[in-house]
Amino acid sequence: MHIVREAAPVRVELKLFATYRRYLPPHTAGNACHVTVPAGTPVVDLLAELGVPSQRGVSVVLINGHDASPDRVVEDGDVVAVFPALAGG
Repeated sequence: MHIVREAAPVRVELKLFATYRRYLPPHTAGNACHVTVPAGTPVVDLLAELGVPSQRGVSVVLINGHDASPDRVVEDGDVVAVFPALAGG
């Protein structure tokens, strides 16, 4: 007999900066909220749920203060910070 157990959901802190703050859930104080997602969820899916642009080059993603790909899977306790990419001349 093979028993399959579902992985426990993970809770992450999501911080959105600048124009991305508008994508936070209503009644969020400041620029951060806690989000619970299924284990194995990549950042891109987390952001898609809120409508945040997350393609490479459009957003800057940091996880626990380190540069991260939008394809990276979040882990319990991660702090995910997302900024719109900046352009200048």
